Amino acid sequence: MNNTKYIIIIFFILTSCQKHKIYFDTKIQKVVSCNNLPINSLEVDNDSIKADGFPYEGGFLFVWQGDTELIPSDFSFNNIPKEYRCTKGGILYKSKLKLKPNCRYIVKKSGNGLNPHVIKIWTDKRGIVYKTTHSECIDNEGTPEEWSK
Repeated sequence: MNNTKYIIIIFFILTSCQKHKIYFDTKIQKVVSCNNLPINSLEVDNDSIKADGFPYEGGFLFVWQGDTELIPSDFSFNNIPKEYRCTKGGILYKSKLKLKPNCRYIVKKSGNGLNPHVIKIWTDKRGIVYKTTHSECIDNEGTPEEWSK
């Protein structure tokens, strides 16, 4: 019984240090998990405001509903697997998602009791991501300069 207790404690110590570290690869246009953890859920919020002062759109939440052995460790807005259930403002969203042009998005990976990881991405006039706060695997300790622009 004592050995079981120690194994459980060691397991929690090892897994508590993991984070949902992600980055956005602008070349392949994908959110990528740094530590190969599956992306079983992803929050995407358009952080931009229209000229009338209102937001462009509500936030999206993607949650994997398929076989847990098949959850990918990357996520493309151009080719979202059908196993992801998408909700927008808490309502099931069945339309194809297209990132809006000239906008800034907040992308957050969380779940499984691990610390969440947040990145920001910017789209050009065609809705293609051209800039990100995390173009490679880095900790998001502090606030990168690009966040304020």
